[in-house]
Amino acid sequence: MHMRRHAFCGLSDNPPNSFPMYIHSHGSFVGKPVDDVKYYKQEVSRYTELQFRRANRFVLLSLAGACRCAHGHGIKNETAVYLTTENGNLGDTETVLDQIFHQHQFPLPYNFINTMSNTASFYVAQNLKLFGRNLTFSSKQLSFERGIELMRSDLLCGSVEEALIGGVDEACFSKQQFEAKFQRPCGVFDLVEGSCWLLVRKNAQNAMGEISALESFNDLPGAIAWLQQRSFSRPVVVSYGLLVGGREREAIAARLPAPAEFDHIAALGYHDSATASGATAFLERYPSGSWVHVNKDFRGQFVVLNVEKY
Repeated sequence: MHMRRHAFCGLSDNPPNSFPMYIHSHGSFVGKPVDDVKYYKQEVSRYTELQFRRANRFVLLSLAGACRCAHGHGIKNETAVYLTTENGNLGDTETVLDQIFHQHQFPLPYNFINTMSNTASFYVAQNLKLFGRNLTFSSKQLSFERGIELMRSDLLCGSVEEALIGGVDEACFSKQQFEAKFQRPCGVFDLVEGSCWLLVRKNAQNAMGEISALESFNDLPGAIAWLQQRSFSRPVVVSYGLLVGGREREAIAARLPAPAEFDHIAALGYHDSATASGATAFLERYPSGSWVHVNKDFRGQFVVLNVEKY
């Protein structure tokens, strides 16, 4: 199947995981949640004249990050949109569930329609006048990474030449749920919301960096073995997902060439698309380097993402 897919796409025999995806821009909108949606509308209005009277927090949050990323970069109408999210629209979903189970009534149409999180990617495309592929994607604890895999497949096959990929999540609305889920106190860092995006092209000209590798492993030894074989031409900056434990971090750092640790969660706060915010923060804060992000899901699978900034 693997070889047949390559033949169908008209590709060479190079492994698809070595296929570079060139980063031309990044944009992020990260912070503590604000109750009044006018705050988000004001941010979005800096980039568009469109009115979003019925847009909810999740839609406006998505637009805030995507517009910052795309602004001034002359993106093409055929640009694809990959919106990745762990939870989607938390706020309206909570409201609808409350209306059904606590108030014992049908949900209001506005709230019910807004539970469909994939409308956010439509609004992004509408605002930026994009007519390419438009996908909303979620995968437990690894949504941004799996979205990159999907985007890479489309770039490899030639169905996409340019893409906006973002990780968008509202802040966790329940501290108790957070502590039960991750088995740690939430007071260690801020619970924030974020919309963090990359503009990726197959064309390397004028790129600021690249997504040079993305690999998945069933366990930690597999990830460490891969890191040991990988060579780095720039200073290494390492970051970790929330579920990667202290001893696991020590074992990973020991296999990297003098890595500097960037704790993006401590610096920015936590939301469930934290990998995306780590990527954009690295590109913004470091003059150059090789960012290695190691993430882990609840099944114990590891994913290593390598982003280079030239």
